[in-house]
Amino acid sequence: MISYIKSEVKNALKSRYSRIYLVGIALVCILANLSMVAFRDIIYGTNDGTQAYNLIMFAGSFFWIPYYTMIFIADMVFGKTYPDPYLRNRSNIGLKRYQQYFGKLIAGFLMLLIFVAVAFVLFIGISFLFQISAGAMSAAVISDFALTLLLSIPLFTTGLIFAFMFLFMFENKKLAFAAFFILVAGIERLIMILGSEHVGIGVFAWIRENMLITPQFTTLQFYATRDVPKVFITSIVYIVVGSALGCICFLKNDTRKRRGKDKI
Repeated sequence: MISYIKSEVKNALKSRYSRIYLVGIALVCILANLSMVAFRDIIYGTNDGTQAYNLIMFAGSFFWIPYYTMIFIADMVFGKTYPDPYLRNRSNIGLKRYQQYFGKLIAGFLMLLIFVAVAFVLFIGISFLFQISAGAMSAAVISDFALTLLLSIPLFTTGLIFAFMFLFMFENKKLAFAAFFILVAGIERLIMILGSEHVGIGVFAWIRENMLITPQFTTLQFYATRDVPKVFITSIVYIVVGSALGCICFLKNDTRKRRGKDKI
């Protein structure tokens, strides 16, 4: 199992999409700093409150963006074996099908941790270069950003599990991507609108407050609004449900293949 997971992570890291994702992280970090520079120097001059701390707050309010990209990390782990439901190679010989499934999930989670670590280093490093004239970021600012990022990992993992669930559910990758974005971007955003103060439909307001993932990224941005138990509880529930559904679909795909009902 360990050998299988190592192999999956290694293959994912070597993929072209992994390099593209890393370039995307770097570009987002640069764009965030350019936006802060424009805000500080063009709109408000050099007013107080537009330095490193506000840059961190600015970044924290957009953590929902990587949440929407979890499908790409899951796709890296699938690699060229997708959509073959057998996923057979030298590293997984002897493993049961559910072990192959959860091996993929663990490999995806490790890829997520790698990208989170790289994103943190790149963001702090690039921000230091852009903000050096205004003084270096304090340790407190960096640690607060690190804590927010750390608390966001369960939410990112939820998005990753949703991505794997749909990839195992549909053998057509386009359908898997479409279903993922309909759920995390379409349905969640629609519920957020229907449950907002301006619309205020009761049931949607309750769902928005208690069940949705996207709004929780905003609450993690500030210490006063953080609800860490809620983050962990909702994440664990979705992770368990999504993992179970994905595994069931994976096993059913194998059953259909064995019965010869799939088109080959």
